Amino acid sequence: MVTTLRYTANELEMRSFKRFETQFAHLGFNHFQAIAPLRPWVQRYFHLHVAADLPQPIEQCFYPDGGTSLHFYLPSPSTGDTPLVYFYSGQQRHYHSFAPGTEQITVRFQPSGAFHLLGVELAAIRVDTTTNVIDVTQWPIVGLTALLYQLVDTPQPSERIALVEHWLLQRAKQLGLSLSTRMSLVPATLPRLIHTQANLDTFYGQLPMSRRQFERKFKQETGLSPAQLLQLNRVKIARNLLTQSPSLSLAQVAFDCGFYDQAHLHQHFLRVMQQTPGQYKKRKMSQISNKTPD
Repeated sequence: MVTTLRYTANELEMRSFKRFETQFAHLGFNHFQAIAPLRPWVQRYFHLHVAADLPQPIEQCFYPDGGTSLHFYLPSPSTGDTPLVYFYSGQQRHYHSFAPGTEQITVRFQPSGAFHLLGVELAAIRVDTTTNVIDVTQWPIVGLTALLYQLVDTPQPSERIALVEHWLLQRAKQLGLSLSTRMSLVPATLPRLIHTQANLDTFYGQLPMSRRQFERKFKQETGLSPAQLLQLNRVKIARNLLTQSPSLSLAQVAFDCGFYDQAHLHQHFLRVMQQTPGQYKKRKMSQISNKTPD
């Protein structure tokens, strides 16, 4: 019997962040919420500081959710190395290796956030380059070089996050972005679109422009179609449910995540995660039994 599970996607995500802080303690993982004026464009900030005495790099797997990221790599002031900043635009499962002593600040953008704050057209990037990771130190982004060196000279993670946030806030002001003004159509419609029970036909029928016009604009800003983003979000919530409540049946998970049935959950989950929901669930159940981290 399928019953309704009472939860919100935000609750699931916050539980995931708390779990990450425990499981990724070896990476010095912390997360910070964006201030209200930036939340339409910024999901969250992450800080990592890998212990310098680890014997070898640590590899972690990351899954796509429609967002993009700006990564600041900060050397120790004593090394004299140059700070680096990369933009990650990929929407495939990927592995990242964290070297001992690595310190990193990540800005995780909403699906259209990089377009509005950095002027990045995701559709153009994915056509013009074969890589998903791009060195942005040469991009003509006002204040970026100064920010990098401020970050190196500032020792505390919370102060570094504040510097990044202040820079983004200045970007928003320079570009005329504000919660008090009318928000652009794509970020304004995202909360409705990524709701697990969203119906695309109903969604398109409520827009002030044609479906084709909106899809063109949406892909320019996010690099994805609305249907692709909706399915990525459903898989993300399914993954969180299977991680946090692995005793749930797959039929229940499919229902709660807005999939038509268990077969559709299987199809989309396999494409994004490169493993079936059954395999993922089995691994989670095994971890609980053995009390091992993810």
